[in-house]
Amino acid sequence: MRRFLGVILIILGIITICYPKMKEAYFNYQQRKLLETLIQGWEELDDYQVIEEVPEEDLPLSDENKEDSEKEYLAKYIQAHMEGILKIEKINLELPILKGATKTNLNISAASIEGTGRPGQVGNYCISAHRGRSYGRLFNRLDELEKGDLVKIIEKNTTHTYEVFEKLLVETEDSWVLLPEKDQKLLTLITCDYSRKPYPRLIVKGRLIDEKQ
Repeated sequence: MRRFLGVILIILGIITICYPKMKEAYFNYQQRKLLETLIQGWEELDDYQVIEEVPEEDLPLSDENKEDSEKEYLAKYIQAHMEGILKIEKINLELPILKGATKTNLNISAASIEGTGRPGQVGNYCISAHRGRSYGRLFNRLDELEKGDLVKIIEKNTTHTYEVFEKLLVETEDSWVLLPEKDQKLLTLITCDYSRKPYPRLIVKGRLIDEKQ
């Protein structure tokens, strides 16, 4: 019995000594997984296509859905995947925000990057979109935003208003712009800048200033 208690005490001692390192290793693992998710959404923007209409092959159509018209199915798809509406009056923009910056979602509209924040909450809510060739298409006019401009995120019962405080170009490896800042309620809008290759990212950052229900 004493030998058994001794073994238990030794095991408990080892766990106590190793716990901080085990905890640190776990958090490092979780952080790596988060960054992998963020970077995946970040890199989808490099797969640039000029989107004027959604090609049928880019939609995940089942045999049943193929019987619907493209517009009808697209409306159903957006309704099923939409988590809010992005509205920027200055550039006459109003887009559904689809959940997850996948190739399909980015070919349709703006999309949130999974693993980032939520509207109105502490964190960094990141939304990406392509820049269509047509004037005003998707994030085509995002570069017109300046410090002090307003961006609204409309959810079912709440409108979150953000004020732009920064606009910058970053390189493809600079995914740090997706990360949160302490106690800040941030919004980050992301698109590619096609002035050169490799494409840099155009970043517009806003800070929450108002919420209305």
